Amino acid sequence: ADAPMELFSEDRALAHARALADDIGVRVVGTAGVEAAERYVAAAAEALASEARATRPDLDVEFLVHRPTGSFRLNFLNHDIANAYTNLTNVAVRVRARKPDGTRFEPRKKKSAVLLNAHFDTTLGSPGGADCASCVGILLEQLRVLIHPNSDPPLSPIIFLLNGGEETFMQAAHGFVAHHPWADEPGAVINVEATGTSGPDVLFRETGGWPAELYMKHAPRPVATATVRDLVRFANLPVDTDFSVFRDATLEFGNLPGVDIASMLDGYSYHTDGDVVGRIRKGSIQAYGENVMRATEAFAAKLAADEETETKERVPTEPGRGSAFFDVFGTRGVVVGNRARAVAFHFAPLFVCLVDAAAGGKKKVRAYLAGSKTAVKSLF
Repeated sequence: ADAPMELFSEDRALAHARALADDIGVRVVGTAGVEAAERYVAAAAEALASEARATRPDLDVEFLVHRPTGSFRLNFLNHDIANAYTNLTNVAVRVRARKPDGTRFEPRKKKSAVLLNAHFDTTLGSPGGADCASCVGILLEQLRVLIHPNSDPPLSPIIFLLNGGEETFMQAAHGFVAHHPWADEPGAVINVEATGTSGPDVLFRETGGWPAELYMKHAPRPVATATVRDLVRFANLPVDTDFSVFRDATLEFGNLPGVDIASMLDGYSYHTDGDVVGRIRKGSIQAYGENVMRATEAFAAKLAADEETETKERVPTEPGRGSAFFDVFGTRGVVVGNRARAVAFHFAPLFVCLVDAAAGGKKKVRAYLAGSKTAVKSLF
């Protein structure tokens, strides 16, 4: 809370999380708890929007509470189910830069906004301190920093979506994509999630290729590998978040490029009554928030410069075609590039060994063979 006001603060983000998880508690869709959470989130978001209108004439800030009703087909655990919802709640704030003359900025094309998403509902019996009161706190704190007088206007519009229906199989996210007045505006998405009370926050799904590359290059403390991404994709793991809806190519305003991020340590508390704010490891939210902020800025710059952002021009990344990437102990991200470069990168150590063996004569060859034999034995 003592951090400069123009910087992201873990303590300020966790204050929102405590209000939701500690003061309100369990927030299951259709209960009084989620209604109380909706009032809190809407009041906090609207207060920030009002502050921006009063202090930032260079910004166009809009606040909107939307209550969608709809239905969609959902594949869950390899089974198709019909998922219907009525009067769910989406709290949204859109921040756009104004022109120098003060008039409202109108993008030349749709699909120019960065969508940031988190949910404030919980599963049965859980206060949802991490999942996902902490996520809501991160986005509210990021919104506060964005509208601070010392912050630069965003290069592309930013939409903060705080939804009240993720645990009921992504209903509110579908309500945004299918029915929200701003549904045709996002050109990329960052989904903020939690499956544990401690960091690091891990990028475990992505679409489009370029979002993961930008995230790895610009997030201060990225944790991700293409191996995890491919494991989730190819092993058909039962991993479902709102990101599943945003990336759905069958929806008119789906098929969004983006990244799915979640804190993953201490998964023992996930979806239990042990998911409390006091269990969140100090520093986790600070690192998470700074990663999301820098990624948002990079995505906004990309969309502002990109002329190829129409839905019809976005093709989902084919399996095995995405860039290879990894982090160096969470200190920096490394992007290897396309598949051909990744293959060359992975075979480089073998090539070095072959060259070394050839140059070292029979003795060196015998040493490598002995090492290989030992390695094979260790597998059995």
